[in-house]
Amino acid sequence: MDDSSWKDGRKGIIFWKNHSPLFLIFTAVLLTSLTVGLITYWLQRDQKANFIPTNILSRIHQEKAKAQKDHEEFMKTRAGKIWGKHPYWDRETCQKIAEGRIWQGMSKDQAREALGLPAKVETEKREGLLYEEWTVDGRDKGKMI
Repeated sequence: MDDSSWKDGRKGIIFWKNHSPLFLIFTAVLLTSLTVGLITYWLQRDQKANFIPTNILSRIHQEKAKAQKDHEEFMKTRAGKIWGKHPYWDRETCQKIAEGRIWQGMSKDQAREALGLPAKVETEKREGLLYEEWTVDGRDKGKMI
């Protein structure tokens, strides 16, 4: 390959040598503008993806305020006070206990909360399991479900 093919640019290897400095400056400014424009576009696109419309935010705040009010009212009830002492019990269980209801499989703590302390406890061991029968004064407190 001779030097003449490099100098006349027919092969396109020395592209920048054949243009004026003004053209090179214009090209650099154009490429920089495109780069800045793309970066700005991507940043704004990310911000729009995280944008929550005002009416939706308002509804979220209203529902949050209602939930807080409902929770405060619940905590003033007997079921809420039970839940305050036993937060690992669900609200439905606490409501049943507050109403004095009892059911098979409830824990001793739950039965105590629903009925109070038993007046008499009879225990019996059958097939390796311990069964308890509680006698409670004022049995009208509990309703078996």
